[in-house]
Amino acid sequence: MRKVFFFIFLTCVSLSAALPSNLKEKFSSAQAGDFIVTAQEGHYSLLSVRSITADTLLLEEITIPSSQVDLKKVLWDRWVLDRAPGHTAWTLYEIDRKSDLLIECFSVTKNGWLCLGDSEQLFARLMTLPLSRVATSNRKKIGMKPPSNEPDTRALWNPSLTMHGKKREQAEFTVMTTKWPDDGSPLALCSIDLYFANSLPEFPFPFWLEIKSSHYAFKLRAIDAGKGLISPLKGAMPHRIPTLVGLVKRGDNSWTLKLKAPSYYKQLQLFVVDTTGTSSATLPLPSTLIKGKESEEVFLEVALKDLKQHLEPNHRYRWVVIPEGIRDVYVESEEVFTWNPA
Repeated sequence: MRKVFFFIFLTCVSLSAALPSNLKEKFSSAQAGDFIVTAQEGHYSLLSVRSITADTLLLEEITIPSSQVDLKKVLWDRWVLDRAPGHTAWTLYEIDRKSDLLIECFSVTKNGWLCLGDSEQLFARLMTLPLSRVATSNRKKIGMKPPSNEPDTRALWNPSLTMHGKKREQAEFTVMTTKWPDDGSPLALCSIDLYFANSLPEFPFPFWLEIKSSHYAFKLRAIDAGKGLISPLKGAMPHRIPTLVGLVKRGDNSWTLKLKAPSYYKQLQLFVVDTTGTSSATLPLPSTLIKGKESEEVFLEVALKDLKQHLEPNHRYRWVVIPEGIRDVYVESEEVFTWNPA
């Protein structure tokens, strides 16, 4: 369930002056370098905004056992620059801001991509949940509740607020809440409360997250936060290369290639390489991209009339697929075919 909590937490990545109607509206104020450190189940987790564009949000998460850190001495931004000594997990998450889907997950620790399961895709549902402000009368308060016939004069409870290792006294918070739908998951019908610092209206992360229902409870507290964090990792988010699946399917009017291609490849261009001579000429072919029913399944369909127009009889060809607008990605088939038009 840890990843479920992560996606609840990362969804709340900005609070503007005007309270949002849902979580999707809260992205606009996030800035690269914003980070928060939370305590959970014997570990500390640092979550930062690595980059944000009109199309994508890239988040970086580093986890370390709490026994490996002295909170009185650690400077989290310096710790990250030193490549996070003692960390047990270092992960990048790429989110499509238009579809609200997690489109890639890369483990720096394992130097490989992680499979996106159903729990990761809970993020999409979170983005559309209605969000409302918790009234003062309904907020958590300090001390015992008075008898029903007496006024409640207790002070509001607020979490602690620490920025760059310095605690800010008497911090006040706005509490937002949403409710998980009745989907049969452990979070079904749970209320989710999120505490945002009033003194930091544009800071992207909540300082307290609480999930509660009659059957389930969970709390996530922030122990530190800050801005301007610089990651030692260089370059863009690692992306997988599309792969050709099986041999071309030959129909009466068209030929079809099947591929597995991550959703961040919006368009794929089809070519053939003429391997008959020594020049290895590369020829573009008109094709139509068709989305498959399975995740990341796509098809490139090329009309038989276009094959007849562009290919030479008795020449041997190899398929090549290149994502449009992407450098250094080149997919070449093992299949070689001889063109013999009927």
